[in-house]
Amino acid sequence: MDLKQLQYFKICAQTGSFSDAAKILYSTQPSVSKVIKGLEDALGIQLFERIPRGIRLTPVGKKVYQYACKITNEMEALENMVSHGMTKWIRISMNPSSWFANQFVDFYNKTSERGYHFQITAAGVRDVMERVRDYVDDIGFVYILNHQMGSFLHELGKNKMEFVIMQETDTILYPGQNTDFYRLKRDRILSDDLEKMRFIQNYQDEFFDIGAIEDSRFKWKNMDISVLTNSDYIMEKMLKNSNVSNISGSYLSENKTGTMWGIPLEPGKSRVCFGYVIHKDEEPEECIQEFLDFLTSRLSE
Repeated sequence: MDLKQLQYFKICAQTGSFSDAAKILYSTQPSVSKVIKGLEDALGIQLFERIPRGIRLTPVGKKVYQYACKITNEMEALENMVSHGMTKWIRISMNPSSWFANQFVDFYNKTSERGYHFQITAAGVRDVMERVRDYVDDIGFVYILNHQMGSFLHELGKNKMEFVIMQETDTILYPGQNTDFYRLKRDRILSDDLEKMRFIQNYQDEFFDIGAIEDSRFKWKNMDISVLTNSDYIMEKMLKNSNVSNISGSYLSENKTGTMWGIPLEPGKSRVCFGYVIHKDEEPEECIQEFLDFLTSRLSE
């Protein structure tokens, strides 16, 4: 077993296809298949099973993938040290959010003289969780509905991870500017109203893909989510220029400064929790703690 095999294995697992992995690796499908076969022979286990549209990890392959990610990331860090000296990389994943993006830009400018290097990935909640779990990222920032917190924490617990809440806020309906709700500036929304609306939500936003909310009067599963996106830019453009609406926290995007009007859903009951996902019993490195302190100070403003 060698590092090349682990690198090939990691890319194959992420793409779910030998041919797609070959393109990324500037190789050929037969060559990639041969490398993976050699790794399976060396380990004495089957890492992938074939499905109609590609490949997927076997149960034991999923465990190997976690180790492979950690090993290859550490090797990349070592190689970077050799070529550039003691460069510190901070790997962050997050739910799409203009507010978070603004904070990151300010933090980068504040710490630019320290030589930090960053890898920032926008993804859905489940992807953020898995990237931190597999040591692809050091920390992940997500927004979770309080109704779905139990399911979320259960998933984290199985993977020896934890969620640290940094702030809570009411869940807000942001009507698109082409809707009657926006034009009339209504201050109350009913469950029946939601069923008549079309929505735009961040992809896998607010942990929509894990656990349904059964005890809320707002029937989340019946929402007409017409647009799913991982682009906060698309989100803002659609809200300003169409009839779709969005449900999120009151501090998301630029809403913290009051630039977008919204209606609270069940004030005090339906809440969105913002926080970070990290491995349990592992203290954040100094540079990551510095970023957390920076965000905490911004949230308290």
